[in-house]
Amino acid sequence: MSESKGTPQTKPSWLSSFLRSRWTQGILIAALVLVAVFIALTLSVVPLLNQWLPPVLDRLVAPGSQVTIRSLTRQQLIVDAIDLQPSDGLLIQLKNAELAYHDIGLLQGQADLLHVETLKIVLTDPTNSTDEKNQKASPSRSEKSNEPITVSLPGIHDLMTLPVTNISIDTLEIDTPDISARLQANVTPEHWLFTGTATLPHIPAPLDVYFQIQRNESERSDILMMLSQQDALLAQLWAVIHQKSDQSGDKNEGQTTAQLRIESDLSALQASLPELAALPLRTRKMTIEGLISSPTNAEWPNDLNADLTGALLVNRSTPGEGVTLKATGANITIKHDGSGERWKIQTQLQKTDVELQLPEEGNWLASMPAQAFTADCDSLITECAFETKLNAKLQGKTQAEITVSPKGQWTKNGASNLTLPIAISYQQDALDGLPAWDMNTKGSLVAQLDEQGDWQVTSTEGLTTTANMQTYEGWSVSLIKAVLVKELNISGNINDLSDIKSAPLNLSIAPLKVTSEEAKLSFAPSRLSCHPGDINLNDMTSAILANCDISLRLNDSKWDQWPVPDVSLFGPISITMDEVREHMTAGLEIKAANSQIHFRTRAEHDLKTNTGSLQWQLLDAQTSWLALGLSEMENLVSTQLLHGQLSGQGWVDWTQVNDDQGERWEVTPDIMLRADGVGAVYDNSLTLEDGNAMFALRRRPDGNYLLDAQISANKVDSGIPLKNILARSQTSIPADFSYVDITIHEMHLDLLGGRVYAPEVKYDSRKEINAFGIRLDHIQLSQVAAIEEGAGIKATGLLDGMLPIVLTKDGPMIPGGNMFARDPGGVIKYQDESADALAQSDQSVGMAMKLLQNFQYDQLQSGVQYQPDGKLNLALQFQGKNPDFFDGQATHLNVNLEYNLLDLLESLRIANDVIEKVEAKYK
Repeated sequence: MSESKGTPQTKPSWLSSFLRSRWTQGILIAALVLVAVFIALTLSVVPLLNQWLPPVLDRLVAPGSQVTIRSLTRQQLIVDAIDLQPSDGLLIQLKNAELAYHDIGLLQGQADLLHVETLKIVLTDPTNSTDEKNQKASPSRSEKSNEPITVSLPGIHDLMTLPVTNISIDTLEIDTPDISARLQANVTPEHWLFTGTATLPHIPAPLDVYFQIQRNESERSDILMMLSQQDALLAQLWAVIHQKSDQSGDKNEGQTTAQLRIESDLSALQASLPELAALPLRTRKMTIEGLISSPTNAEWPNDLNADLTGALLVNRSTPGEGVTLKATGANITIKHDGSGERWKIQTQLQKTDVELQLPEEGNWLASMPAQAFTADCDSLITECAFETKLNAKLQGKTQAEITVSPKGQWTKNGASNLTLPIAISYQQDALDGLPAWDMNTKGSLVAQLDEQGDWQVTSTEGLTTTANMQTYEGWSVSLIKAVLVKELNISGNINDLSDIKSAPLNLSIAPLKVTSEEAKLSFAPSRLSCHPGDINLNDMTSAILANCDISLRLNDSKWDQWPVPDVSLFGPISITMDEVREHMTAGLEIKAANSQIHFRTRAEHDLKTNTGSLQWQLLDAQTSWLALGLSEMENLVSTQLLHGQLSGQGWVDWTQVNDDQGERWEVTPDIMLRADGVGAVYDNSLTLEDGNAMFALRRRPDGNYLLDAQISANKVDSGIPLKNILARSQTSIPADFSYVDITIHEMHLDLLGGRVYAPEVKYDSRKEINAFGIRLDHIQLSQVAAIEEGAGIKATGLLDGMLPIVLTKDGPMIPGGNMFARDPGGVIKYQDESADALAQSDQSVGMAMKLLQNFQYDQLQSGVQYQPDGKLNLALQFQGKNPDFFDGQATHLNVNLEYNLLDLLESLRIANDVIEKVEAKYK
């Protein structure tokens, strides 16, 4: 075979490679040695040959070459041994060879019989500097990747025509770094046969080898090769080769056609290989058959004609516990017309069913119908276009279906692109008390790879998902629409998969509404954005979720008649999951009610130990309904919030506990909340001016919660003003929140010119009745008399007293209290039109009215009784005189008064315009 200048670089055919291989050259050299010996026979110089041949072989073949001739006659040559090393890495050893011939046949270049007892060929991996130079000088793979391979196919009949009529080798040993074979050979011009055993990598037991070439007709040859083990046929190759010359008879311009069939018993092969036996997939059979043809002198693969089909069958398998793959298979078809047409490749997947038996979820079936993968390649197979449509379904308690339709191009130099449309549908029936819902996802990904191995995956529109949920317990949700990985851009290099770069990964959710008979909640667009930057595949979760931002918003909504203020949540979230930690941290801000309420938080949670903590701060927040955008609350709670500020801060720790009491969460707070300068009106009957409060909540070592509180106010007015109010309390709450135990350590206020205080107050919610006492000091009768301006009463003096307070389920009550006037007493003057009318209606009442017109008392006491319904009874006892009545004689006077205190306060509040005054103060 020659190579003309200017034509593409040629590559030797498989036969030419065979003939040029080192061990084949060694065999030819051995044959030359035998011919040389035959020549020596005619000269009868056998002893001289044993002496002369080694030095000659040292020069012609390699140093250390040896040959030993036992005998030489005119019809027979017997050689004891031949050792040749034609090159580094190749060793040929021949022992006990006998060549039989006739004089005439030998002169014609033909021998009768060659019998070899042992022929050993050893191939190793030498380090050859010359080969390294040749490798450096040879074109790189990328430079030759688009060039066709020029081949020249030899005639098999010519190959089988040997100078020896019959060749037999008792033991043919072939040892290479990967394969070791022990064969017997019997070769004639009509039939070649090799039998024996071979050891292949990863196969523990030797394989039985059978290989033969049968010369049949003038243009046909049959090839049969079988591999078996312990009487089990593992693989078989059968080929019928037809070689025709062109019409001129030129064999170099002929056509070679091979009809092939390759069959493998994969089940037996899998049983023989430990690596394959460990696989969960149980294969059954593989076959490849069809026609391949090529001109004798051709450029592959564009001049190669192919019409091949293949099949792979898979037995019923159990890949895992509760997972069963039913029998299935795949077929492949490869077609190419050597006239320059494109290669057509189609893979047909059979219907595939997988049964899943889950202990708690029941039986499931995953199925994939029969579907095809097609590829279209140019004649040199340097560029291919491919497309397919894959569909899979999952049925059980839920139903899901996914459709993927990849379409793209591949080039031999490494560049390729892929468009991947994706469609996913999911349907969930009502299950375990949850509502039925369905979901659909559609979108497309684009993948690209260039010659340098740089790859990129992008998606402009991302994956659009819509979800529809049925009404659940009266609640309904509008259509949920989300977009995943919009503006996706991930890139890297296939040579370094540990370094991947990514643009932000985004998830956006469109506005949606959640409604029921009681509530109407309106959510604004929400968004989750992660900024992975450089991604390490060894720590994928942390790389993607370690730097994310979240943004959620609830617009103004309604819950029954109650307004729900707008709420915004935004800030960074980080999730770290590796071999050591599964940790989540977040630094979120929450704004609500026209952004007047502003929380800043810092939270962390360990997913392995289920422990975490939260640090928070509430910045100064205005507490008027108008500023909060909650004007409707005034009518709903019968309270006007006119002014004030709210602030706070604290820490909250939590942990999951699993002990004799079961699994539960323990929460440990340490928080403080305060309100300053609060102005409010309650039920148009009670006003608060400059109210202040401070609360501190913490958890004690015994597990109970402790709430410390201090409440103060400049003024509380319900018709009778209470001023300078102060109360300090401590509340104990058990871990199960079953009751409260309140202790007020200090409470006092100014009332009617005096002071009311309680040294200690205790309240236990477990008791039906709680009682305590309050003390009154220096109550001025002048201010008591002035409560009702039109009553016509004027008085002087100071009152002290003690009132027992009893708290019942119906309300507070005073079963019996007492008040006393201080020495030296005072004066009571009662004169109005009603008093005159009473004096005229009854003589005894008239005397009392005259007595009280100017009554100078030195003793005064009053019994006090109050009922939860507002009924107040005052039993007054006076001792003194009226200098203008009965000549100023000493007089004792008893008066019983009954009021409804609630009605009295209502009338006083209206008369004094209390509410209007407070509202005007905070405008």
